[in-house]
Amino acid sequence: MIFQGLYNILDLYLNESGIFYQNVDQYIKKKIDDIPFDMKDLDESLEFILENLKNKLIGLGLSKTEIENKFSDPFLTFEEIEENNIRSAFDLYKEKIAPIFYEILLEKIVDYLVNSEVAPLMLNLKSQGLLPLEFIMELRKLKTKLENNPEKMENLRKYVNIKNKIMQKFRQNKCEIERLEDIRDPGDKLQLVYMIYRIINFFHLERLFDFSHIEIYLENNIDEWLTSVPLITLKNPDIYFCGLYLATNLGVEIDKEEVKRFLLELYNEFIDEFDAPIIEATDQIYYFYKSIKMINLDLYEEEIENLMRADSSFFEKDYLRSLETSQLVVILKLYKLLGFYEKIENSKIRAILDEINKRITPEGILQYRDGIISSEASYYVLFNAYMRDELEYLKNFRILNSVVERIYRNLEIIDFCRNTNFDLVSEIFYSCESLKLFNCIETKEMIFHLARYLFPEEILGNGLFRREIDRETANFRHLKVNKLTGQTIY
Repeated sequence: MIFQGLYNILDLYLNESGIFYQNVDQYIKKKIDDIPFDMKDLDESLEFILENLKNKLIGLGLSKTEIENKFSDPFLTFEEIEENNIRSAFDLYKEKIAPIFYEILLEKIVDYLVNSEVAPLMLNLKSQGLLPLEFIMELRKLKTKLENNPEKMENLRKYVNIKNKIMQKFRQNKCEIERLEDIRDPGDKLQLVYMIYRIINFFHLERLFDFSHIEIYLENNIDEWLTSVPLITLKNPDIYFCGLYLATNLGVEIDKEEVKRFLLELYNEFIDEFDAPIIEATDQIYYFYKSIKMINLDLYEEEIENLMRADSSFFEKDYLRSLETSQLVVILKLYKLLGFYEKIENSKIRAILDEINKRITPEGILQYRDGIISSEASYYVLFNAYMRDELEYLKNFRILNSVVERIYRNLEIIDFCRNTNFDLVSEIFYSCESLKLFNCIETKEMIFHLARYLFPEEILGNGLFRREIDRETANFRHLKVNKLTGQTIY
């Protein structure tokens, strides 16, 4: 999902991209005509086609691991409305496989722009009729423009290599990461396992890791991890939330009624302990909210109002100045999620927004006014602008540059073999989430950030932003981001 915006730029810039997709479809049609197809068992038919195409792609010179990783994407599952549209093997290809297949090839096309070693693969694709001559000529001209602009070429090269760098780092440390799952002290390890899992899940690498230890632990030790700890932040989620998230996503059977009882007790603690839970315990309330949604626990409106209460003293400048940038955004996000945004006095909302804006600098987004640049803060400021339809405001800030640089810096210094630095793992995660926003929001403002950072100025001024992204005739996937939750919409 961190290449979607890049594919959009290529689609907008290259006049011959439509011929490329047509050639790919013609190639596939010839290859799958003889593959067994059963309308009554679409899962088996899908498996047959994917296995056949995997072998074809490997024969062309693509990596088996890369292909298997793409073919394990959650997009390749059926919804009822899709099943009704499938009457043939080619229908199945167009409905489910084509977007993934295009992305596999597009990723190699992007590689070609920055890596001469991909040239033999491009020749193979051309010889098989997958790449039309007109399309190759346009790519060659674009590559020349990049070669004449070393700074943009280097930016694009670094950006294209982010996914592989993260995958390489995690695969090199597979044993160390899996040892983290041997949890003896949940307060020490569960938060770290949660954050590492989120990064693994972001790139759909779950099948490369053995999570059996953590699954057994979660199933048999609910009394240990179903607990709340002090000093909760967005970097350090509450223990119970980490356990519940991992159990939900790994398919672990747990006693949901026990979880609900625990959450209701936790709610009472919030009400008893804090005068203004939404402000004094923002992060705790945020993870509490996410947990009740996961477990399907509903609160009464009066109970929600109790969590949202806060008098004007908590919105004074000196108080807000002491809060993290990400916390300020999460306050606004909770108001939105719980239906209170329109009920809160505008002066309180404005006070929070004014404080957030003081953290936005030309060098990056600060976690505090006088603090350091933070990937976590960058993500939440970007999300807040999206949530409020104010992305235009951020166009003059080079946030993407900061996000990419921090990924490389953090990957270089992180060490899974010793005491893994939790803050570094968290920063890598929030950097990836920021890239998701740049790519999957798909507004002209976000495409502008990517194009300005990755391509020469002449490309930006070549009518690129006069064209609209055509989602109705989508070829590769156009994943979206939920404007309230921030979750990916497949």
